Amino acid sequence: MTCLACLGCVAQAAKPVDQPWYSPLKDIEAGPGKLDLGLNVRARYEYLDNFNILHYGTGTEDDVLLFRTRLSADYKFTEQAHTFVEFQDARYWLSDLALSDFGRSCTYFDEFDLRQAYLEWRHIGESPFGVKLGRQIMLYGDRRVFAPAEWGNVGNYWWDAAKLYYDTDAVQVDAFYAQRVLSEPEDWNFDHWPYHVGAVYARPKQLPVTLDAFYVIKHDWSGSAKGENGTGDETRHTFGLFSERPAGTGWDYGFFAAGQLGEYGRDDIRAFGVIARGGYTFKPAWKPRVGVEFNYASGDRDPHDGVAGTFDGIFGAMDIPYGWMNVVSWKNLEDYVVNFSVQPAKSLKLGVDYHYFRLAQARDAWYWVNGKPERRDPTGRAGQDLGHELDVILRWQVSKELELLAGYARFFPGNYVRETAENDRDAHWAFLQLTSNF
Repeated sequence: MTCLACLGCVAQAAKPVDQPWYSPLKDIEAGPGKLDLGLNVRARYEYLDNFNILHYGTGTEDDVLLFRTRLSADYKFTEQAHTFVEFQDARYWLSDLALSDFGRSCTYFDEFDLRQAYLEWRHIGESPFGVKLGRQIMLYGDRRVFAPAEWGNVGNYWWDAAKLYYDTDAVQVDAFYAQRVLSEPEDWNFDHWPYHVGAVYARPKQLPVTLDAFYVIKHDWSGSAKGENGTGDETRHTFGLFSERPAGTGWDYGFFAAGQLGEYGRDDIRAFGVIARGGYTFKPAWKPRVGVEFNYASGDRDPHDGVAGTFDGIFGAMDIPYGWMNVVSWKNLEDYVVNFSVQPAKSLKLGVDYHYFRLAQARDAWYWVNGKPERRDPTGRAGQDLGHELDVILRWQVSKELELLAGYARFFPGNYVRETAENDRDAHWAFLQLTSNF
């Protein structure tokens, strides 16, 4: 005799499983392999008061509607070998900023273009070696070493690169050579920024926490590096460590340290950056987390000593880690952070961040998110008190494919701003973003 429980199991197994509408676009049988098609669409509205993506202290209000579409095709020969192609189209409306205000590359606009096109083959012939060749994005070191800077409408870092993997049960080592793609708004992106980059990134696998070591070399042959002792090329060596225990349950931490040596024009480079963070996630259903963070990037102590002491933020994300408003970059910076978050539901998260910004060196510049000097007092009399930022961010994962993100932020200028400009009003920012991805 068949039991009722067994009959229930058979009925449940026979019940058809609901498939998403886009399932016909996945695992398409095509020749010897399978093809996946993907689409990512993101729309964001921003309101900006007394600042914009280029500068602080505009004295006016502005708004911008950003729209970005990405279409991709991933063809899998085997579990270890595939080829990936992705196209991107990025547009903007409403803003007072014209394309001519951005220069040769625009963070808001890039007509239909090739973003990624690469061949990746891991564990070739069941060996520990693999390769990844072609146009690609990089993501290393908690987004501080390499990151695509996805918050921007166009994305800041695309690379034409050749990468070699060495992957075993004990360690993974990535080594690569790359040139950064120059994103041009109305032209096909064939050109590159005038520098070469090489890197080695190593991660032991059998440790209870993440512990990575890295080395990056950047060589700029354009001769445009203006040092204190004269103009010339730039050769910058960056080496460091990254360790973390991700947030989830109980204590979490992150630590990043990097040093830089080399030549900038006719100056010697001696710079360093440090990041330390920690937090605790409580057990109640809402998963409240409280955390603190310190981001430091050295500045140039003396503008006449022939030593370039300003830390260069490598090729990591220049946005969000140092405040959602993007009023600073990881150069000549002390960033003291307190953050708090709760999850009222599995799909809903509310976060509040407070930043206190100071200049690491008073005689060096305040650097904007694009890495360029926003303001400088070579006398140092304006001090180091740059200002404060408060961020409130709400994230709602409506479904697996749909995310809603909203936020408000305010920048409170410090004494440095008041001493170096007539406009020292607070800056306000609010946004609403919708992302669909499959």
